[in-house]
Amino acid sequence: MQIETLRTSMKKPSKILLLDGGISTELEKSLAARGSGTSNDDDDDDDDDSGACIHTSTAPVKFPDRNLWSSSLLLSHKGRLDIQSRHENFLAAGSNIITTVTYQLSHFATRFGYTEEQIDDLLLIAIHQAKAAAASFHDHDHDHAKPKGVDEKTFIVASIGCYGAVLADGSEYTGDYQLSVDDLIQFHQRRLEVLSRESNQIDGIAFETIPSLIEVRAILKLLKLKTKPRPKQDEGASSRSGCNRDVNGAVWLSLACQNGSTLNDGTSISEVLQVLDLEDPNSDIVHGIGVNCCKVGFVHELSLLLARHILDTRTSTIRDSDIKNLNPKAIRTIVLYPNSGEDWDAVNNCWEEGSGCTIAEDFANEMLRCIRSIHNLCREMDRPLLPVIVGGCCRTTPSTIWEMRRKLNQYACDEEFIK
Repeated sequence: MQIETLRTSMKKPSKILLLDGGISTELEKSLAARGSGTSNDDDDDDDDDSGACIHTSTAPVKFPDRNLWSSSLLLSHKGRLDIQSRHENFLAAGSNIITTVTYQLSHFATRFGYTEEQIDDLLLIAIHQAKAAAASFHDHDHDHAKPKGVDEKTFIVASIGCYGAVLADGSEYTGDYQLSVDDLIQFHQRRLEVLSRESNQIDGIAFETIPSLIEVRAILKLLKLKTKPRPKQDEGASSRSGCNRDVNGAVWLSLACQNGSTLNDGTSISEVLQVLDLEDPNSDIVHGIGVNCCKVGFVHELSLLLARHILDTRTSTIRDSDIKNLNPKAIRTIVLYPNSGEDWDAVNNCWEEGSGCTIAEDFANEMLRCIRSIHNLCREMDRPLLPVIVGGCCRTTPSTIWEMRRKLNQYACDEEFIK
């Protein structure tokens, strides 16, 4: 039997996959608890069962190196074990997909004294920790019942953060880089090349929290270069198509938005989607499009905007008789993973209530509302149900993901079309 890949899963109508939550903010909480003497290292899932706001100390929690943020934990054995433990917590909560702790890990760090080879190694270590977590979780599933909806396969996606993330100055919230497309290609290129060489170890790559149209253009241009078919080197290494590609597996692009219709740099989401369709008309290089690291209150409007665009522009030419046999190339998966609803108070260095949905059940209900609305729109337009990936970003916890898994399982029982 052929094993389903993430890429093929993302082309299946009605498919719903559950992503992990905010692993970096979970690690941050763990360090804060350990520093205050309240953490038990042997069992340190310290999220509150309600998912409610948990304020950090008034002193900012410090990772070993602020320039690498949570990725700096990869520098030590203890840090690596902490990362693996948090991955396992999200898997136990019901995640189908976990993302590597590499969001702020790039070769820009050579400016801070690291070598390119050191960054290469840390990227590989991050993949190893995610794989080790998946192996441990599945090897020990006899010790605890896996949540319904979690298959034997865990998908591992490598996280690539935006340029603004490495500046650590909030630029990902504005997208105001003052850089050219070529500058941004150079920034992303080596990291993408390193991760692409590990295509047999990962299932996909996520470009996350992209705040500006110019960075979207740069990523698309780079992906087109790296996914261009090249002559096979030997028969054993060839793909079914007879060509090798530098980038294999699934790729999604996740946008950072300031409201329900606009990128952080002020570009309309509609314009971004038009550029994406122009550069990648057959979804050959970008298989999912979505939003992350934004307020959860924006996501419903954004999800419908994405769905309506995909349904209007990518399925409108299909004959009615072919609707149920839609060519997978005609669709992209919608990917949604907003923040918990808390806002960062930069004056007092703590998280505050913010935009709502800080309680896990409220967050899960809002995400399920997005899925239902997407599916209802598909039905109204007599189109196949679009595939969706949902999860959480900053301050979403294993409790959040557990509640989402519970809601998704209920939805699957209520709606017979979910398989």
